[in-house]
Amino acid sequence: MSWDIASPPIPAMGRGRVILVTPFPVAIQVLDVWKSFQTGLDVLKGFTFSVARGEAVVLEGPTGSGKSTLLRLVIGAERADSGTILVGGTEITGRNTPQLAAIRRSMGLMVQGMPLLPALTVAENVALALRAVRASPRDERLRVYETLKAFGLEGRRDAYPSHLSGGEAQRVCLARALVTRPAVVLADGPTALLDRATTEGVMAILRDAHVRGATMLVATHDADLASRLGARRVVLRGGRVDDGSRAGDRG
Repeated sequence: MSWDIASPPIPAMGRGRVILVTPFPVAIQVLDVWKSFQTGLDVLKGFTFSVARGEAVVLEGPTGSGKSTLLRLVIGAERADSGTILVGGTEITGRNTPQLAAIRRSMGLMVQGMPLLPALTVAENVALALRAVRASPRDERLRVYETLKAFGLEGRRDAYPSHLSGGEAQRVCLARALVTRPAVVLADGPTALLDRATTEGVMAILRDAHVRGATMLVATHDADLASRLGARRVVLRGGRVDDGSRAGDRG
């Protein structure tokens, strides 16, 4: 499938209303962010990094290193204890729910805490992302069909999530993230439950989206994903960037 990335304007906030601004060269910026949980565990410790517009970055690290937490912080699903997070030059910290929803509509999201809705079919779950950006009914039908076909799911369009395998559900979540052809994609473990053949198909779709201009931030345990995606590799360990993961490292 061919992805036409139009790089839509990113919502910003001004005097309590949403306004649109041209995307900054830096798509995602995380500055001295600290995050801990009630257990007293410090997940992120003064974490600082950035993702340039159109760049792909893969976050690697052991379980509990903060990869998933970082993605949820970037979209405002979690709040940092301190520090600053900006998306397209707009600070995420302190935004209310409607403001965060407006920002998320410019992004394709496959993150923890955003499961498929059990009462909707595969096609209806994928279509939700298009309705959020007010796609026309004709565009909705076409995009859903093309996207499900690209992921090898056209035969499952009328299935409900309870009837899907883990790998199928994962592909539907990624299809929902990409169906709007977003300018920014955040994905948590996009190939974790897939076999080798299915993984290669998903990687081809992700590469195509990146080549056509999408900014990507991907969390994974797959040590080969960065090289296959042509992405910059950032390793998290102990709440910080690992000393062995330099700014210019690529898989």
